[in-house]
Amino acid sequence: MKVLVIQIKMIGDVLASTVICETIKKNLPGAEVHYLIQKNTFPVVDNNPFIDKVLFFEPQEHKGFLNLYRFGKSLKKEQYDIVIDAYGKWDSILPAYFSGAKTIVGHYKWYTTFFYTKTVVPDADCNATANAYRLLLSKTALGKEVEMIFPQIHLRDEEKEKAKTAIQENCDTSKPIFMIGILGSGKNKSLPPKYMAETLDLITNTKDVQLLFNYMPNQLEEVRAIYDLCSPATKAKINLDFYAKSLRDFIALQSQCDALIGNEGGATNMAKALNVPTFTIYAPWINRTSWNIKEETGFYDIVHLCDYHPELYQKHAKNYKALAFEWYEKLKPELFAEKLKAFVLRVTK
Repeated sequence: MKVLVIQIKMIGDVLASTVICETIKKNLPGAEVHYLIQKNTFPVVDNNPFIDKVLFFEPQEHKGFLNLYRFGKSLKKEQYDIVIDAYGKWDSILPAYFSGAKTIVGHYKWYTTFFYTKTVVPDADCNATANAYRLLLSKTALGKEVEMIFPQIHLRDEEKEKAKTAIQENCDTSKPIFMIGILGSGKNKSLPPKYMAETLDLITNTKDVQLLFNYMPNQLEEVRAIYDLCSPATKAKINLDFYAKSLRDFIALQSQCDALIGNEGGATNMAKALNVPTFTIYAPWINRTSWNIKEETGFYDIVHLCDYHPELYQKHAKNYKALAFEWYEKLKPELFAEKLKAFVLRVTK
């Protein structure tokens, strides 16, 4: 038995779809599971024991119908029994179809029934819809019920030790260490700078902690602008110069932190996959229930504008993307101050 799971693009999605690989492997122990992803997302699946082989989708090399057809034909040589397409766009639909697999499972759209042998309709209203969708794909491919599981990142012992040493050399380990998701994946997924600075002040006023920022070198100007808005007391608790220089290094550093606080995005999903507590600030136009998991534990808290202004949401959150900047102004830190303080105290007991 040979199974291909396809998940192109975003890091959070690639991590989320590892539950498909794990579910298949646990239910079909003898199966060989391959995972098709983009190269830049490999760090979140590196060393995953439920993936036998990683294949890479190259956006430029596989661009256009003819190249997607050729790519699909190259997959046919692998003789897959099952292909599970978690991405559901033409870049994955066509290669899945041309792979020639007996069973091809994917998201139902009016046209996908021509390319898939089995389709699913996600439950858009349940909690953790992103995770539920992946498990539904797995269940449909296997033809039986599957257990509830969540994504996990599998670090090597030497990676953890390296990160631990780096933190010991750069931080005061007698204090709790929080990683801050200082910026979202775009401006319309980032809390306004003045509000983020206020949020950091709330944290440091609640507990004597050290703050590390998750950012790329080319984002330093934006990050410094937020830093400059913080109080002098908060600035003294921020180690601005210590940051991970690669995604895998970030994952290892995150594993050694007491919590991740900040904008919703891939970093939040990675922290959860490391069982690190998270306090996540959602963009007003992102669905609150898409990525929330284990919120009932108190270690994975979420705040969303709809929690405080439910009257604004007459339709699904995604319909308000154009209002992101206007609505972010309504998400004042004072609204979630008590919830944030409680979280900080809870995870640093």
